[in-house]
Amino acid sequence: MDDGLVFRDADPSEDDELARIMYNAFLPIWNHNWFQCLSSPLALIPATTSPPTPLQAARLAFYRSWFRLVRVHSGAVTLAYTPSTVHPAPSATNPPLFFTTSPSNDIAAVVLLLPPHARPSWADPLIAWRTGLLPALLGLGARGMYRVCVTFEGNVERMIAKGLQARNVAEGKQVNLLMCHGCVRNPEWTGEKPARRLLEWTIERWWEGEEGKGGRPTPVWLDTSVEEGVRAYEEIGFEVLGEMGVDTGCDVEGVRLRAEDTGEDREKARKRSRQWVMLKMPPGEGKGGVE
Repeated sequence: MDDGLVFRDADPSEDDELARIMYNAFLPIWNHNWFQCLSSPLALIPATTSPPTPLQAARLAFYRSWFRLVRVHSGAVTLAYTPSTVHPAPSATNPPLFFTTSPSNDIAAVVLLLPPHARPSWADPLIAWRTGLLPALLGLGARGMYRVCVTFEGNVERMIAKGLQARNVAEGKQVNLLMCHGCVRNPEWTGEKPARRLLEWTIERWWEGEEGKGGRPTPVWLDTSVEEGVRAYEEIGFEVLGEMGVDTGCDVEGVRLRAEDTGEDREKARKRSRQWVMLKMPPGEGKGGVE
């Protein structure tokens, strides 16, 4: 597909802008709003120097901690972009830019990949603090932390453990797998399937690195909370391991229901508020288990 997209590693100096892109991409996704216990929707954050509101800043801090977490564990943070005079690729003579004053619609997608044995949560308090994840979780308040750590992540862990055991993969343990910790399409970018293409590239490059060291490619898992995501990931070889519904008490975007919301609104939200975990096996290894 010749649309000029280039895939590369993201530089840490770009994390602020990538977190903004992630914020805007996840803005209508129910669980991200539900985690923050919102009573009204948040606004998009444009590519300007205007300071974010406290709620926007808290959400940005949450996403920035993801980038730090992946980097601490020597994972991969990659992006897809269209080269331009505004955002040329970083080099020795052209250091990475903070994209805070220019439009970022040439950045098409962002992917975060955690290596095996790296925990994506608060399992290691020291790392959670160093990366900013623990302060970001504390910023959600007690109810928000419970929703993230107990309800949502608890559902994910149960689903993936059951799915892996049923397929005899990775000894039934998610820590033995690669994890896609984020796969985001920039809503400002118009183009075809940049996020899933970047994810494919990132995974294949990781697998090539494992094989180059004499190892075997590691299966990859992820979770998603939108049905459109399920279909997109299935197109690049992921299969569903498990699915669960969540009783959020919120609307379809995860914002607290109001008194005037109808029974139909509640039913739509109930159908929308679901979680999936998915698995992608390396080439030559069947869906039923590692050969």
